[in-house]
Amino acid sequence: MRKLIATVLLLSMGLFAETPAGLDPAKDLVKHVSTIPYTGRPIMLMFDSKTCPYCKKTRKDLATNTYLNSVAVHFDIYNIPRDEPQPYTILGNGTTLQSLQMLYKVKVTPNIVLLTSHGEKIWQIPGYTKPEVLGKIMEFVQGVDKGRYKKAEWKDYLRKNGII
Repeated sequence: MRKLIATVLLLSMGLFAETPAGLDPAKDLVKHVSTIPYTGRPIMLMFDSKTCPYCKKTRKDLATNTYLNSVAVHFDIYNIPRDEPQPYTILGNGTTLQSLQMLYKVKVTPNIVLLTSHGEKIWQIPGYTKPEVLGKIMEFVQGVDKGRYKKAEWKDYLRKNGII
């Protein structure tokens, strides 16, 4: 009887637990799809591999760091696994993993490419970046997408926010 009560209690806690913006951070924030549609939100492409420890750390940061998560929920974030070649469709344009890697000159993982909602590349980050820095860069990209900043103002933005 105790086991039954404990099981029911654990299950009910899981049902009523809240996560930021109603998301299951481990499953819903980073999408694993081959078609990236236009949604009107900025886009993050995260090139990674199964054996990359810093890729896992970046995904964990996105899900668990309160500040970074509060910024990331306003982006469409897509995982592009380098060890799983497949065709992709990005904003209606067909492409391949190899073409994407050549287009963005991806040589290391993680490699984060930040795009406006219309697919214009604003920023690229090769390697691991601390959550506070990644969040500020994502806020800048979101600001460019919404017309609050111009792409050329990135140095001033980073200085004002204590990054450089």
